[in-house]
Amino acid sequence: MTSILRWAGSKRRILPELRSIAPLDFGRYLEPFAGSAVLFFEILPARAVLGDLNPEIFATYSAIRDNPLDVLYYLSSIPQTSEAYYTLRAVDPSSLTRVQRAARLIYLMKSCFNGVYRTNRQGIFNVPLGSKFFSLPDEKNLQAASKALQKVELVCGDFEETLVYASSGDFVYLDPPYSDATRFRGEYSYKGAFHSADLERLVNSCKTLTDNGVRVLLSFKECEAVMDVLSGWSFKHLDVNRSVAGFARSRRSAREILAYNY
Repeated sequence: MTSILRWAGSKRRILPELRSIAPLDFGRYLEPFAGSAVLFFEILPARAVLGDLNPEIFATYSAIRDNPLDVLYYLSSIPQTSEAYYTLRAVDPSSLTRVQRAARLIYLMKSCFNGVYRTNRQGIFNVPLGSKFFSLPDEKNLQAASKALQKVELVCGDFEETLVYASSGDFVYLDPPYSDATRFRGEYSYKGAFHSADLERLVNSCKTLTDNGVRVLLSFKECEAVMDVLSGWSFKHLDVNRSVAGFARSRRSAREILAYNY
């Protein structure tokens, strides 16, 4: 099945490469930077832990898992108009129920500019309306997602809080945002999310997981610092079209890596 959320930085375009590298047998699947969780929905593991620092993602997957038809009820009640978009964008999600927050996030990400989740310094979502409204998930999509999430443990927190659940024989997929050391505007998440200063913690976690017999797959921008530290790992280099720029003339191919320890 496909992911419910539209998300900038999603690895939807390289799913065939991820699928070919992912191990066939493992204990439990863990994804600490879940986002749209495209690999999870592609593999559909029997047991999984999905984590994300963004509380709106946590609320959305929780609501879809437990109350998919209620999410559908609210989602189908929102007109796909500019006025509705900006009205909903201005709503404080903390004032909503979990089901309403799920409907709000799905709608906004299907409608906003390039599927970008960005907040201002106050943590308020501020992405403008995109050039088109994408199709919203229907009952079949939401019921399928709910079924996939039934045996999933959800974690709202830093990536290390998800990784504590990993044990020997498990499979961890790491897909952190490709941050820039010189600036942070929350392009892929919100204030306080993963950025360059956290890269050392991530690499150290990779080493610890390896020592503990956990299979790890990391997707990241081509980065000599990461490749030098993860000695003994295998690397696959990819040219991936990046579309966050928003205009065709500004989009370009970027070099990315898939690094894995098995």
